[in-house]
Amino acid sequence: MTGQRNPFYGKYKVGFSKSGKLQVCEVWLYNNAGCSYDLSTAVMRRAIFHCTNSFYVPHVRVNAFVCKTNLSSNTAFRAFGAPQSLLIAETMGHHVAQFLKLDYADFARSNLFVTGNLTHYNQVLEHCTLGRCFEQVHESGKYKERRKQCEEFNRHNRLRKRGVAIVPVLFGVAFETLFLNQAGALVLIYVDGSVLISHCGTEMGQGIHTKMIQVAARGLNIPAELIFINETATDKVPNASPTAASVGSDLNGMAILVRFFFFFFF
Repeated sequence: MTGQRNPFYGKYKVGFSKSGKLQVCEVWLYNNAGCSYDLSTAVMRRAIFHCTNSFYVPHVRVNAFVCKTNLSSNTAFRAFGAPQSLLIAETMGHHVAQFLKLDYADFARSNLFVTGNLTHYNQVLEHCTLGRCFEQVHESGKYKERRKQCEEFNRHNRLRKRGVAIVPVLFGVAFETLFLNQAGALVLIYVDGSVLISHCGTEMGQGIHTKMIQVAARGLNIPAELIFINETATDKVPNASPTAASVGSDLNGMAILVRFFFFFFF
């Protein structure tokens, strides 16, 4: 009766140099919408954005198809088509690395986006920290040392095998419908120094209330023990955007900081 996450089928053609630098790729994405559109077109748009994952490819063409089938209508799930597309991109990267007999971590490192790169959807990347994150994980995780240990273990064990992997991910946040990228907050500061905050983010186990208390504590330079949260309600902050698109903390945190600016400025 109820649809699930959209199944995807992906194909690709890719061109690369002998050193492993990606140069060009063409991708075909098919998602199984089921018997109606539902949100499958929006899911496909987000999949298009993620079809090269964290790899910079100078020339990209994406062919996308939303497929009608005789199943229950599939719908939006967490990350909205990005995981399926990222898996296809990672498969492409692993195939290239295997073909060139390169360690995948070395291949990925040489193809990561850097500040100033232009994505295939025409966004210039600013303050891109992919490389820094990758190096920190590579070093702190002792990737090379663990890989050698796995290879040694596998040479001496016919039935049991071990593996280690490092997977960079570039994930786009925010809503494509731009007016949804907004939030509001009500901040009440009392004479005893305590603060009561109402924001429009929904707490669903991700800890957004704790984050908003931390934002307010930093913004007001007061202890977190003085800050309290009202449960989210439309009588406090109406017309809220959904707590989705991985921007709940960013939007609501900035809404709280903006309220402080108005307090102190006026």
